[in-house]
Amino acid sequence: MSVAVSTSAPLPPASDTNMVTSTFSLVDYVVFVLLLVLSLAIGLYHAYRGWGRHTIGQLLLADRKMGCFPVALSLLATFQSAVAILGVPSEIYRFGTQYWFLGCSYFLGLLIPAHVFIPIFYRLHLTSAYEYLELRFNKAVRVCGTVTFIFQMVIYMGVVLYAPSLALNAVTGFDLWLSVLTLGIVCTVYTALGGLKAVIWTDVFQTLVMFLGQLVVIIVGSAKVGGLGHVWDVASQHGLISGIELDPDPFVRHTFWTLAFGGVFMMLSLYGVNQAQVQRYLSSRTEKAAVLSCYAVFPCQQVVLCMGCLIGLVMFAYYQEYPMSTQQTQAAPDQFVLYFVMDLLRGLPGLPGLFVACLFSGSLRQQSASSVWLGVRCSDSSALGCSFLVPILLPTGLQRLYSLSYLWYSAHNSTTVIVVGLAVSLLSGGMRGRTLNPRTIYPVLPKLVALLPMSCQKRLHCKTHSQDLSVDTAVFPEKVSNGMLRGSRDKEAVDVPEEGPAHQGISPTFIVQETSL
Repeated sequence: MSVAVSTSAPLPPASDTNMVTSTFSLVDYVVFVLLLVLSLAIGLYHAYRGWGRHTIGQLLLADRKMGCFPVALSLLATFQSAVAILGVPSEIYRFGTQYWFLGCSYFLGLLIPAHVFIPIFYRLHLTSAYEYLELRFNKAVRVCGTVTFIFQMVIYMGVVLYAPSLALNAVTGFDLWLSVLTLGIVCTVYTALGGLKAVIWTDVFQTLVMFLGQLVVIIVGSAKVGGLGHVWDVASQHGLISGIELDPDPFVRHTFWTLAFGGVFMMLSLYGVNQAQVQRYLSSRTEKAAVLSCYAVFPCQQVVLCMGCLIGLVMFAYYQEYPMSTQQTQAAPDQFVLYFVMDLLRGLPGLPGLFVACLFSGSLRQQSASSVWLGVRCSDSSALGCSFLVPILLPTGLQRLYSLSYLWYSAHNSTTVIVVGLAVSLLSGGMRGRTLNPRTIYPVLPKLVALLPMSCQKRLHCKTHSQDLSVDTAVFPEKVSNGMLRGSRDKEAVDVPEEGPAHQGISPTFIVQETSL
């Protein structure tokens, strides 16, 4: 059966007299170029400081000497792409504030990585998340994970570069391929020469630019429509302020359960095991600093989410008083924000350039995070859709699975991996007599039992769990540097020789130095 479903909120009436003349002034170009120059200068500065003396640890892990503040802002910036800056306000403008409940998932989505993933990764002295796969399973699993990640990133890097450049070209006439090439060249230069330390400090600078650009839009927009109180009243009158939707149906695009709990799995995939974030955790000077940086991301993420929602509400209130032109009503949803900004900031030289700098700083952050170690996330494509009534065929049977809300994708994929992994492990014989390195396992059950009162623990006959596991270093050598054993400095591979009859028939063990891609 075919039904007509509205995929967007009603658009304001179009006005042919309000045609958009979106052009960049000289001041706007200066502001935009200044972002690129300063980003390049930060990279060149760090490259010059260590010229000729860079090691793998310095390039990939910033010599493990980064503080909490820059790492926290870099963690925040890594997944705040231009797609999100354009997409979240458009989502709020079209569908209301239900998306804001995604912020509820940030608590568990950051608490679990801070206390489960970071201690494991940091105490193993890893260089990458994929190295853990080899320690826990084998090299074949590591290679498969790495190849899959690279394949995803090659696709995603193109989206991150092309999508904002295409939207900017449509709205301002800014040359499409010039913007793509400029972003690619600038990012490649400061990342390749400066390494992770340059990437982190440029992330800090670009995050401040992002906050400033979005704040300017909120202040100027709310001032033009009568203040944030009036913005809220207009949004309430038109039903944009959403309540808590408790529908348990996982096929409904946005509900409280979808956003607050499905979002937890998405956050774990981003802040728990994603190489771009793991690399930043490992660059911290101490484990405590890495945990604190993860904590610091929580309020920053809430601020970023609220700012995106406010821009969407301000945009809605603005177009109730200043109707869209015909050109704007026919634009794709991912262009709404750019049209709004160019319309709002017209006549204020420098401010349109500041917002475009904010937009392109998102692309630079994504490219730099991906260039040091290839990392990827599935961007929210909710802002890319139609703004009219379209016939939709309701799926049935197995096709119904494809209607699952995108926020449950991570939960579905994680469950699938666990189930298939257990099945394959049982069929193939499990560990086959090999000893499991206890450092690669987090004791979830003992940790949870330790939270119970002592009387309950005695009834369950549970022993208290110690943080420091005694590990036989002869069986599991401790890695203290970049793939090297304690005490071995110049050897790229350490051969454990056979000694006596006890070692006969056992193949020698090799610890190979970790290298970059």
